Amino acid sequence: IISDGKLHIMLLFQLLFLFGVIAQPIMCFTVYVMRHGQTDANANEIEQGSADFSRLTDLGKEQASNAYQALVDTRVTSIYTSPLTRARQTLEQLRQADASSTQTVLPPSDLILNDLREIDQYDWQGQSYSELKRQFPESWRAWEKGIPDEMKVLETATDIVHYPLLEMWERADRVWSEILDLEKKQQDDDNEKDRSVLIVAHGNLGQALLGSAMGWDANSFNEKGVFGNCGMAKIEFLDLDTSPRKVANRWRWQWPVPSAWSPTTTT
Repeated sequence: IISDGKLHIMLLFQLLFLFGVIAQPIMCFTVYVMRHGQTDANANEIEQGSADFSRLTDLGKEQASNAYQALVDTRVTSIYTSPLTRARQTLEQLRQADASSTQTVLPPSDLILNDLREIDQYDWQGQSYSELKRQFPESWRAWEKGIPDEMKVLETATDIVHYPLLEMWERADRVWSEILDLEKKQQDDDNEKDRSVLIVAHGNLGQALLGSAMGWDANSFNEKGVFGNCGMAKIEFLDLDTSPRKVANRWRWQWPVPSAWSPTTTT
């Protein structure tokens, strides 16, 4: 039973919230987007795309273990990963570092999302960079310059010409909606105000995830910086509203060299 005095106080606070006199508590949703460690294909300049033939080198494993330092001051509540082995190996190195830490920060489970795979490069996958530059100079230039309408790759199996950058951006937007929906449900179930998510995925997809979160289109590819092996960006949303999905509030590079925060801008 609520007394008249307490009821009056509750009604007063609701009115103050309604008219903006005082702010409602803000839920901070933080996401760390991380690229996998160096692979044998990276070292030999072989295009991987979404194929799953490459594995971490010893250097790549070391990079992943070192990148754990970027997470020690947070408590990760959820982990989402690419299904590709190189991302899974990177997460395994993070877990080994976490197990050796005095205070663990990673949850025991993670969720694999197929849409977190790397960019689909179709016939380019498995070929050397030098050969791709020689065979497809115009598309390779568009790839390096970030011109999505001109970056075309054939899929011989279906005889379809794809636009991989545009497809990847669309997929990044889709997977954000999926992750935000999952996190909103988890927040409601756990009654937790703040959520911190780790995404272990890929460099090109990382750019698309960052761009989609900040409201940039595919023309921003390669403009805001690239994810080196085990590079990590930190993205902050102020809430988990998903209808319509809001852009993030700000972002910065978290690892290997932290940068200043950058607010939301449109491209």
